[in-house]
Amino acid sequence: MKKNYNKNSKILSMVEEELHAINEVKNISTSIREFNKIKYPAPKHYRGPDVVKIRRRLHVSQAVFAHLLNASESTVKKWEIGAKEPGGANCRLLQIFENKGVGVLV
Repeated sequence: MKKNYNKNSKILSMVEEELHAINEVKNISTSIREFNKIKYPAPKHYRGPDVVKIRRRLHVSQAVFAHLLNASESTVKKWEIGAKEPGGANCRLLQIFENKGVGVLV
C-alpha cells in the first residue's frame, strides 16, 4: 500500500506544480493569444503583383492556381489585376506556396 501512496504523491506533486504554474499566469487567455501570435504570426499581405509572381514561379495557369487555392479562376484574375485582394486563409496558402512550393500538397 505504501508504494501506491508514493506513486500517488508523485502524481499529486506534479499536479500541484502545474497548478502553481497556472496560478502564476495572471490572464491565461491573453497568454495563449500572445503565444499563438508568436508561434503562428499572421500571414503576409499579398497584392496583385505578388500573386502573379508566385503563380509564375510555380509554372501554373490561373485555372490550376485557382484549383490549388480552392478559389475560382475569376477570383485569381481579380487578385492579379488588383480588383480584389486575397484574405486570411488564401494569404496563408500563398505564403506556403511562396516558401515551400506546391510540393507540400503531395
